[in-house]
Amino acid sequence: MIRINLTDKSEIKTKHFNGLQSFVKNQIISKRSVTTDPNLIEFLDFLVSNVETLLCGNKSELQRIIHFIESNYFISKSKLSKILGNRKRGIKVRELNSYLINYAKETQLVNHLPSNAYLKVRNFKKEVNDLSIYKWPGFEKVLEDIFDYKGFTQKTKGWSAYDLVSELDVSVCPYCNRSFVSILKSENKKTRPVLDHYYAKSLYPYLALSLFNLIPSCYVCNSSFKGDTDFYSQEAIYPYEEEFSDFAIFKTDFNETEPFDYRYLLGISKEFQISIINSAPDKETRNKINNSVETFALDAIYNKHQDVVRDLIRNAIVNNTSRINEIYNSFPDIFNSREDVMQSLYLNYFDKQNAGRRPLSKLTQDICREMGLLNT
Repeated sequence: MIRINLTDKSEIKTKHFNGLQSFVKNQIISKRSVTTDPNLIEFLDFLVSNVETLLCGNKSELQRIIHFIESNYFISKSKLSKILGNRKRGIKVRELNSYLINYAKETQLVNHLPSNAYLKVRNFKKEVNDLSIYKWPGFEKVLEDIFDYKGFTQKTKGWSAYDLVSELDVSVCPYCNRSFVSILKSENKKTRPVLDHYYAKSLYPYLALSLFNLIPSCYVCNSSFKGDTDFYSQEAIYPYEEEFSDFAIFKTDFNETEPFDYRYLLGISKEFQISIINSAPDKETRNKINNSVETFALDAIYNKHQDVVRDLIRNAIVNNTSRINEIYNSFPDIFNSREDVMQSLYLNYFDKQNAGRRPLSKLTQDICREMGLLNT
C-alpha cells in the first residue's frame, strides 16, 4: 500500500469545505424543521455544530466523531447487523448476562438498550434490531439526504467528485499499487477513480462526504475486495497517513514443493512464490498490515505478477550494479543520477515520494533491493 502525498492539504480542505458546507448545513436545518423526534433533533444539532469536522476532519477526529455518535445518538442498521454477527457464540448460561453487558459496552450499545436486553440471547437480538425501527426510524434516509454522496459524484457544476480527485492527483490505486486510476473529463468522454470510503458509508453514513474518508482507488479494491469491511473496528493501513514502507516487503522464495527449482533465481522459471514479509516493530502496525493484505488479497493478487518478477530478475542480472554505473558515467547529459538510470531501465520510480505514480512500484523497488541493486 502506498501513501497519498498531498502537495497542499490546506488548500484542498478549504475547497472541499467551501464547496459542500452550505448544502450540508441547509439540509440539516431543513430536516430539523420538519421533525418532532427528540432523538433526531438532538442528533441533527450535533451534526450542524460539527460540520467542519465531518467534512474535513483527519482520521483521529473522524474516529472521535464515530465513537461519540455511536455512544450518544445513532448506530447504523448495517453496523448493528455486524455487531450481532460478531457476537461470540456458545456462552454458558450463567455467564451470558455479564458477557452481553460487557459486549454492549464494547460496541457502544449499552447507552441504547433497556436493562432486560441482557437476560437472553433472543432478547438481546430483538432489542438491537428494534433500535432501527423504534428509536432511530428513518435516520438512514435523513443522513443519506444530508450527506448526499450520490449527488456529489454526479454533479456537473460546483465542487464535485471530479474536482476532488483532480486536486488529489492520485495516479495509481494506493491500496494495491497495481492499477492506474486516471481522470479524464472532456466533451465526449470522462472517467475518474472510484472513491472508496475508508470508513464504509453503509456503516457510517454521516462520513459519506468526509474528505479524508474518501480514497481514490480501483474498482477491484473498492468493490470486489473491500466492500463494507469495517476499518473502524479492525484498522488497516490508512493511505493519507501511512504506507507499507520498509515494514512490509515483497520477497521471492521457492514454492513449498520438492525439488526446488533453482532456475527461478535466473528468472527463467515460474516455480516460485511472492511473499509479503511483515516486519513492523509494533503489534498495532503489524495488525494493520495483516488486515490490509487480507482485505485486498495482496498475497494472492501479487502472485499473479510472476511474469513481472521474472523480468525484474533477468533485468537485474543483465543490468547489474556495474552496468548501471557504466551507463550513468557514459551518458552524463542524459542521466542526472544513478536513480535516473534505474528508472529508465525498470520503467518505474525508486523514491517513496513518487511510488504512487506508476503501478507495481513497491514490488519493483523491493525485488531490485532483493537483487542487490538498491541500498537496504
